[in-house]
Amino acid sequence: MRIWLPVLLLFVATEARWLNIPSVALRISKAITGWEEFPSPFGNDKETEILPLPEDDESEVDKEEPTFLTYEQILADQEKYMKKIVVSLDDDEENEEDVKEILNSQNERKIDLEAVKMAQLEEGYYEAQESSSSDSSSSSSSEEDEWEESRPYLKCSCLKKSGKVFESKSAPRVWESSGYKEDLPKEWDWRNINGVNYCSPTRNQHIPVYCGSCWVFGTTGALNDRFNIARKNRWPMTMVSPQEIIDCNGKGNCQGGEVGNVLEHAKIKGLVEEGCNVYRATNGECNPYHRCGSCWPDSCFSLTNYTRYYIKDYGPVSGREKIMAEIKRGGPLACAIGATKKFEYGYTSGVYAEKSNLESNHIVSLTGWGVDENGVEYWIVRNSWGEAWGELGWYRTVTSKYMDGTGDQYNMGIERDCYYADVDVSNLN
Repeated sequence: MRIWLPVLLLFVATEARWLNIPSVALRISKAITGWEEFPSPFGNDKETEILPLPEDDESEVDKEEPTFLTYEQILADQEKYMKKIVVSLDDDEENEEDVKEILNSQNERKIDLEAVKMAQLEEGYYEAQESSSSDSSSSSSSEEDEWEESRPYLKCSCLKKSGKVFESKSAPRVWESSGYKEDLPKEWDWRNINGVNYCSPTRNQHIPVYCGSCWVFGTTGALNDRFNIARKNRWPMTMVSPQEIIDCNGKGNCQGGEVGNVLEHAKIKGLVEEGCNVYRATNGECNPYHRCGSCWPDSCFSLTNYTRYYIKDYGPVSGREKIMAEIKRGGPLACAIGATKKFEYGYTSGVYAEKSNLESNHIVSLTGWGVDENGVEYWIVRNSWGEAWGELGWYRTVTSKYMDGTGDQYNMGIERDCYYADVDVSNLN
């Protein structure tokens, strides 16, 4: 009985809080047992240590102002992380020495800002071309006109013509035979031949910085399409590397070049796919790594097992019917135009017509032709200023048939100086 009584009292005491009668339960327990407190479960020799509650730390918390990196510090950090040691995985020791000697054991991919500044200071770079005139009626000078005149003529300083005619031809062209005009359809668009698109996407030559590389993009765009056509649009779609051409063609660069520089390079050395040397919009060294390379987290290296894209015959073509026949027979062409400021800043959509006699300063890819709802015949052209410009990077302009056969004065001379190239797919799948 004396054993169960303390147990009962302990139960009552523990339930007292739930019954909300703690004081009554404790008084009853004291009256019966005479205990001032319940025995410790650990024995009388153990004292319960009561730890004090932690007090709020009144000391000063770090109240310093947050620090922000300066623009120069950010650039310095980026530069540090973009430096990678270059090694060669090729067994060719001479090849390895070339990489180390040219890159000095580092691959510092820097933007050539000095080259950009030099391009911007070229004569006439920021000035309107006086030889260009518009068919629209002239209005009186205004603040808006003055502002438009002051806008930099950024994108059309990329064609540097040497006067040389580039040609390597082993057989007559289709347009050199009699009766070729009879086979020309009313419309032809390589973006939609029986529902199939053979054209590669438009690119932006000015990302990440300005680069006068239209001569590369206008030409490689046409070559990409011709490879797709010759391969019957089999996977993967062809996308050759513009940067490898800038680095290794030996002539043109971000300060300009011409179509023939690309064609000669493709004929002799072959082109490489975009993944070998991605576009950086800067002049780079030519070495095995920049020909075709890759990187691990701590090193970069050259590759040897990569596909080469070659061309065979190439040469000039001009004139409306000859251009149409060449496009239909083999694919798009690389063509020179005299791009005006109105074209650069003002074109958004539709069939473009501006009377101008500006000298050629830009290269584009001419991919087909069509007729609009008003019966106006036009060329279909891919530019290299990104999808934000024009009709998702493309534009249409009148053919020489426009204005009773004087349309050549209204299409920036696109029919005067074009180049074709027959692609070699014998080594491709």
